[in-house]
Amino acid sequence: MRNRVNVASRRTVLIGLAAALLAPMGGAFADTYPSRPVSLVVPFPPGGQTDVVGRLIANQLSKSLGQPFVVENRPGVNGSLASDAVARATPDGYTLVIGGPGTHAMNQLVNANVRYDARKDFTHIAMLSRAPMLLVAAPQFKANSVAELVELAKTKPNALNVALTGIGSSSHMTTELFKQTTGISLNAVPYKGDVPAMTDLIGGQLDLLFVPATSAVTFVQGGKLKALAVAGTSRLEQLPNTPTMAEAGQPRIVNYSWTSLEGPAGMPADVVQKLNKACQDILKQPEVIAQLAKINNTATPGTPEQAATFISTEVGRWIPVVKSANIRTN
Repeated sequence: MRNRVNVASRRTVLIGLAAALLAPMGGAFADTYPSRPVSLVVPFPPGGQTDVVGRLIANQLSKSLGQPFVVENRPGVNGSLASDAVARATPDGYTLVIGGPGTHAMNQLVNANVRYDARKDFTHIAMLSRAPMLLVAAPQFKANSVAELVELAKTKPNALNVALTGIGSSSHMTTELFKQTTGISLNAVPYKGDVPAMTDLIGGQLDLLFVPATSAVTFVQGGKLKALAVAGTSRLEQLPNTPTMAEAGQPRIVNYSWTSLEGPAGMPADVVQKLNKACQDILKQPEVIAQLAKINNTATPGTPEQAATFISTEVGRWIPVVKSANIRTN
């Protein structure tokens, strides 16, 4: 009888010890994270908005969390190859990706080969920044306003050449939204990126282009491009005389090129919160705000829940545009 009591007592003690040891484990990982370098994937080549923001955030995260956040540029298929690899990585917080409109909203709608669902297959850690799309025209383009452009396009269907910088890109989707909203037809000319498109636009081989303000403001200020409207909710400080689309009579046309911090689905909640808090603190720093402003970006701090809601809303808002235009690529 005594042996049975002793065994029961030992079992009770062991269970109590196990519970005591396991109790703090929920926060133990976050307390030690990161304990080694973190891979921060940028799914585009160096030099663009995603890369510049990614490197800025990586540098600041390295300082605040005490481990290197190593940027890896892995371009391909409008960013979906690298994003897919991250979605399939171990969800321990050591493999992250900088998301954007293409990778985390539009690619899955237009490309049948994209295997991930941006809403479900990622942990949405934080929104980082955004820059409005800008409608620019060649310097010699006859129209000087959105209203004049629409009137000209209706008198000459499919005669005006507009650049599309990648199927499913922000440029492409904003162009389709503009066409569907205004009821005009434009001749789409495909390009592999903003730079070659703007080169031909400056040279007069094109008429129009929707491009992130990040890429075009300097050319507008230098007189090499003509800005017709900002597809944002307010005017740009650098282009105070350029109206918003709403001011130009097209309130539905609002679109931003944005960045976010993403990880594989299923990351530990305490690690997500630690990363999110670090990002929010970083995005409130005056020096970071100033550096973002240099590339016409605005910091967008917020919670993981707000990031998840934003991504879901972005996917949903483009579904009818894609269906109406019958956009699909293999």
